Amino acid sequence: MARAPRWPLALIAALTLSGCASIQDAVDTVKAKLPTPTESTADTVEPDPPAAEPKPAKAVAKATRKPVVVPAPAPTPAPPPPSRPAIPEAARPAIAGPAWLAKCATIQSAGGAVRCDADSLLARPSATVQVFTRDPALATKGDSGDITLRPGLPHRYRFFVLP
Repeated sequence: MARAPRWPLALIAALTLSGCASIQDAVDTVKAKLPTPTESTADTVEPDPPAAEPKPAKAVAKATRKPVVVPAPAPTPAPPPPSRPAIPEAARPAIAGPAWLAKCATIQSAGGAVRCDADSLLARPSATVQVFTRDPALATKGDSGDITLRPGLPHRYRFFVLP
């Protein structure tokens, strides 16, 4: 392995030491101009400023009081988010259909058909009701109709009530 030349280090050291010598010369020059403690400095000393008038007692008392610290009120915790969006019964539109539609988490109507999402099985498949599920274990084929698997549903079941 090749070694780096040593001449750059010697140059840096020489420049650093020469700079220190010139700084030392400047310090010595300034020290020589300063008066020594044995010399009289009466002609260079300024007289003391006049004494300030004493403040009234009230002002002193006010200045020594500690400020009153009022603690900030504790933040109130935010309410937990709802577990699922649910439409309040009073806000639901009146949709013609079976009574079990009132138990739907979400409900929509278009062209006479009604779509209902729920987490429980509200009706069995029939000629007018189609049932879909996102859970493969709940998908069935039966005599009364099929519960068809449809991944990605927002709730466990989706019902379509046809006119």
